[in-house]
Amino acid sequence: MQSKGNASQKNSKNSNVKKKLIPYLFILPFIISFVLFFAIPAIYSLRLSFLNYKGYGQAKFVGLGNYSSLLEYSAFWKAVKNTFFYFLTHLVPVMLGAFLIALVMQGKAMMRMQKVFKPVIFLPQIVPVMATALTFRIIFAKNTGAINQILGTNAAWLENPATMRWCVVLMVVWRSIGWFMVIFLAGLTTISKDINEAAIIDGANNVQIVTKITVPLMKPIFLFAFVMDAIGSFKIYTEPNIMIAGTSTLTTDAAPIMNIITTNIRGGNFGMASAAGWLLFLLILIISVMEMLLLRDKGTDKG
Repeated sequence: MQSKGNASQKNSKNSNVKKKLIPYLFILPFIISFVLFFAIPAIYSLRLSFLNYKGYGQAKFVGLGNYSSLLEYSAFWKAVKNTFFYFLTHLVPVMLGAFLIALVMQGKAMMRMQKVFKPVIFLPQIVPVMATALTFRIIFAKNTGAINQILGTNAAWLENPATMRWCVVLMVVWRSIGWFMVIFLAGLTTISKDINEAAIIDGANNVQIVTKITVPLMKPIFLFAFVMDAIGSFKIYTEPNIMIAGTSTLTTDAAPIMNIITTNIRGGNFGMASAAGWLLFLLILIISVMEMLLLRDKGTDKG
């Protein structure tokens, strides 16, 4: 009897172990792909950032030499400035516009029309970035561009350093609003209608409901949107290069940080390119942490 009891306990333990392992079997493909295509390359690129390596021959250890060279390179700081310009100038129009559109779409008057307007507003996100950049390049062309044709002018929008970056920002805003509208719509659906109805009974108007109820409850969604936008904005590359290349030499007036990375890769300076990539990662990390600190729920921290 005792041996049967021990056997049953072993079987139950084995079954419990199997139940615990089953979920990990489902995520095993992701873990393998993450290790092979992200973790190992990331570790290798970090090691490469301390080396002077051209892709062939013997690598030479230079320590922090690649990082110090980048920090002393004026074009790198100009690229950082341009990237921050793209990030900061489009942030408010995209987030505010997407949130306001989501509020309108969530209203009773637009509920029946969501199936029509949501795909239309989201459509720019589906269009490939290359096609979008080429389209905006045609729109802002100097002689035959749609803007100049409508205004009857001959402005060099993509050749003038004062306006070329703003053309890129307009395209980013046009592409991004639909994506974040969907995110905010998903967040608005998590807010119970009972809360809004109770606020209306208490005499709150629509502005008070949005500012006092909707916005505080949407903080986690805003945080997710801001972090995702920061990651995408600091990795901007195709938009300025396709729009401006060919109309003018993409000078440091519009080049983002990613251009520093690709230029060094084409030049065979893989150590410098890896160092630039890790500095870009550090910038994204700092901005993301700052956004998390600004949008964190202070009430839960105290508890």
